[in-house]
Amino acid sequence: MPFTDTADATHYLASVFQAGFDDPEISPALAKSGLVLRMDVTEPELVMTVDLVNQTIHTGDSDGAAPEANMTLGLTADTANRFWQGKVSVPLAVARGQIKLGGALPKLIALLPSAKPIQQRYVATLAADGRADLIA
Repeated sequence: MPFTDTADATHYLASVFQAGFDDPEISPALAKSGLVLRMDVTEPELVMTVDLVNQTIHTGDSDGAAPEANMTLGLTADTANRFWQGKVSVPLAVARGQIKLGGALPKLIALLPSAKPIQQRYVATLAADGRADLIA
């Protein structure tokens, strides 16, 4: 298990979406996607709903404030961590069952170019934080 606990996973996985929201070039593409993405992460357990339109992140399953998701992803924290380092092909991971997708795969694939610059920043953040244990 790459992350020490749910708080650790939440910190790093939420940070990548926040980086996209904060980037003036990436943010409009995220908002235009129309997606509200619910991630059901295991090992450790984490539920995160990311509203790409309104650019908000909700963690937990029962806070009541999270909007209704129109796409769901089920994956391990390790798979998410490796994706944000550019080490996971989403279509291949879906085909292999490493990512369980509820929703339209083409919509998710359309966002992948926006992930590239965030992936580079994610790896740099891990290195700066001394988290070599998370670098794939």
